[in-house]
Amino acid sequence: MTMTNEEKGVQRAATKLADPYRTRPGDTLSSIARRSGASMADLQRWNGLRDANKIQVGQVLYLSELSAFGVSVAFLDALRHPIANLTYKLEVDGHRVMGKTSADGQVPTQITQSARSQVDVWVQDAQRQWQKLASTASGYGHKLITLVSGAIVVPTTLQEVSADAAKAPLKPRETTATASNQAKPPVKPTGAPSKNNPTVTAKQVKGPQGLPTIVIGVDLPKGLIDHFDCFEGGDITEEDWTDVAAELKCEVEVLKAIAKVESGGRSAFWRLMDGQGGHVPAILYERHYFSRLSARAHDKDHPDISWPVGYRTSKRLGKEDKKMHDGKVDDDDIYASYATSYLRLINAYRLDPDAALKSCSWGKFQIMGANHELCDEPSLKKFVNKMCTSNAAQIKLLAGFIRNKPRAWKDPKNKKLGKEISLWDAVKTKNWRAMAFNYNGPAYETYHYHTKLENAYEQYKKAREAKKA
Repeated sequence: MTMTNEEKGVQRAATKLADPYRTRPGDTLSSIARRSGASMADLQRWNGLRDANKIQVGQVLYLSELSAFGVSVAFLDALRHPIANLTYKLEVDGHRVMGKTSADGQVPTQITQSARSQVDVWVQDAQRQWQKLASTASGYGHKLITLVSGAIVVPTTLQEVSADAAKAPLKPRETTATASNQAKPPVKPTGAPSKNNPTVTAKQVKGPQGLPTIVIGVDLPKGLIDHFDCFEGGDITEEDWTDVAAELKCEVEVLKAIAKVESGGRSAFWRLMDGQGGHVPAILYERHYFSRLSARAHDKDHPDISWPVGYRTSKRLGKEDKKMHDGKVDDDDIYASYATSYLRLINAYRLDPDAALKSCSWGKFQIMGANHELCDEPSLKKFVNKMCTSNAAQIKLLAGFIRNKPRAWKDPKNKKLGKEISLWDAVKTKNWRAMAFNYNGPAYETYHYHTKLENAYEQYKKAREAKKA
């Protein structure tokens, strides 16, 4: 059955204890029943208690049907945006509940008859076919079923599929309430709807091994699409490398070493939608930049994309860290792939477009958007457009960045140490430590940038000499 807001309010008013409730010394089931307004019979049923006289200190008890057998369902895309207006169907205890998801991607909370009740979640695809996404037992404790994916991919029933076609059913994430962990909607790092808020789209495509699928996804913000449409293609020629090296009075191999360390030396473009969409440049999103550039306006609600402290390496995943918003390093606190960086950029873009673009390092040479003026490009928009155009366009921005980047204090807290030599001087003299310091900041040794640069340079140098021989 579906509980109305009025019924929920009455139930909350009658409950004098936290629900769920963790038992304390001296508690008995009868005293808990008296204080909560529930009967002992109900408490036994809601908690699966056979003997009313056997409860233990610290045991979690559910004091209402809602906390015991409540089930909530939320639909989110990979960007953690709620998917609104999605036609759904729930099958619970022999009856069906149908409708469209709300603006927050949720369906009305359901209360099952018992912990053994089965809950099936269905959605309707673009061809109006019902597809089951999840099936789970209610269990004890309010359960939140969160369906999250890069898109919700629903196998269709409209075409024959070979027996060996790869089927990857969506795996729901289930959260059950405890005394310290109340079931509640997931935190959405995207914030309130804005002019760039995505609309639900549904289209038929070919999935893995030809599996026909319906992809229910979201549109990219219009502003980002305009940047991505600038792609023309074109790699850096040997003549381009030579011309820029001559302009900077350095060796070609030094510039190639920077490219290799920053982007693996590969073409710094990849394609959206598993190779079927537009070309986009490689980026790395930095949340501490976004936090500073947006005056920390979004730190509280969106710590995954806005926080004074940058991302950690994957090696620190799960470890305690007082500088993280919740005291430990979660998945949202580590550096990840280019794809993850784009998800973070898109989320941040919807909050503050300019700050988001400035908070990414772009392209083959991973130059921060905040440094666009150092690249001889006063316009942030034009800077990003050039980054989205080609590798060849990016090397021209690199030349300006190297030439114009000012000297920085070796230690801002101890200016007696003086300033490091400029990036341009470091490039000309092959001072790898100074180069890494200027390019990646004072923590460069943590990631061994200086040795990576030197090793890459030596490899290119040997290759060039071997070619001459």
